[in-house]
Amino acid sequence: MIKKKVFITGGAGFIGSRIAKRFVDEGYEVFIFDTFKHYMLPNPHETPHNLLIRLRDFFDQIHLVQGDTLNKDYLRRTLNRIKPDIIVHMAALPLAAVAIEQTEDCFESILNSTVNIMEIMRDFDHHCQLVYASSSMIYGNFEGESVVETDNKDPKDIYGSIKLAGEIIVRGYVKRYEIDARIVRPTAVYGPYDGNQRVMYKFITKGLRGEKVTIDGDGSFMLDFTYVDETAEGIYLIATKPDIKGEAFNVARGHARSLRELVDIVGEHIPNLNVEYGPPPAHVPKRGTLDITKAKELLGFEPQYDLEDKVGDYVEHLKQNEI
Repeated sequence: MIKKKVFITGGAGFIGSRIAKRFVDEGYEVFIFDTFKHYMLPNPHETPHNLLIRLRDFFDQIHLVQGDTLNKDYLRRTLNRIKPDIIVHMAALPLAAVAIEQTEDCFESILNSTVNIMEIMRDFDHHCQLVYASSSMIYGNFEGESVVETDNKDPKDIYGSIKLAGEIIVRGYVKRYEIDARIVRPTAVYGPYDGNQRVMYKFITKGLRGEKVTIDGDGSFMLDFTYVDETAEGIYLIATKPDIKGEAFNVARGHARSLRELVDIVGEHIPNLNVEYGPPPAHVPKRGTLDITKAKELLGFEPQYDLEDKVGDYVEHLKQNEI
C-alpha cells in the first residue's frame, strides 16, 4: 500500500514538530520543510535551542528538507517532486510581540510564503489538502467571554492583522481555483520544547531560577491555554478530514484561565514564586475562551488536558532540559 504524503512547512517548530509526530504515528510519509531560523534575540547567557531535538525520537522516520518558503523556485521544485497529499503550512514568524518590531519579516513569512504555496498549488495536477495556520489574534478584543469562528474579526495588533490577511488570501484561492484549503486558529499553546519563550515558559523558567516573575496587568487577563499535543491533534484532524474545503476552526482547550490562576498552579510546583504585577501591554487584546463546538462536531476534536494536568510535567521537563 502506497503511503500518503504530508509536507509540513515549519515542521521543526514547536507545534510543527508535534504535528509531524502525529502523522508519523498514523503511517504517513512525512516531509519537513524548515529554515531552522531562531526568532529570539541572541543572548550570550542562554544556550541556543537545537531545533532538531524536537525531531530526535522519530528522525529516522521523516524526510528533512532545509529550505525557505520565500524561495519560490526551490519550493516549487520540491513540492512538484514530492507531490504531497497534504500540506500543513506552519512556517511563519511565530510571536505577536516580535511582529511589532520585525513587521517586514512578519509580512513576508506569513503572506508572501502563503501566496507562494497557493500559486504552486493552483498548478498541481493532483488533489492536495492545505491547512493554513492562522491565529486567535485575528479576533482582536473578544466581545464576550468566548468567540466562535463567525464572530467579528478586528485585530488589535500587526500579527493578528497579517494572519487575517492570510486567511483572506487563502479564501480567494479557494474560490477562484477550487484549492482545498482549510484554516486553523490556535491559541496560547504551551509545552515542552517551546523555543520562542511564550508566557508559560517565561513564568516557569524565571521561577526555577529564583527570578522575579512579572505579570502583565492585575492577573485577570484570560487565555485559553492549550497543550501542544492537543493543538497538534486538532490540526491533524483538520488536515485529514475530507469535504471541509474553506472551513475555519478554533483549536483550543475551550476553557480560558486567568494569569493569576496560572501563577497559582505554577506555584504549586515551584515554592516561593516571586511575582509582581505591572501594566498590561497596549497591543494585547482582551481575550477569553475559544468556542470549539465546531471542531468537536465536525472533526471529533476532544481536548482533555487542563493546566492542572500538564503544568507539573512541563516544570519537570524544563528542570531536566533547559534550566
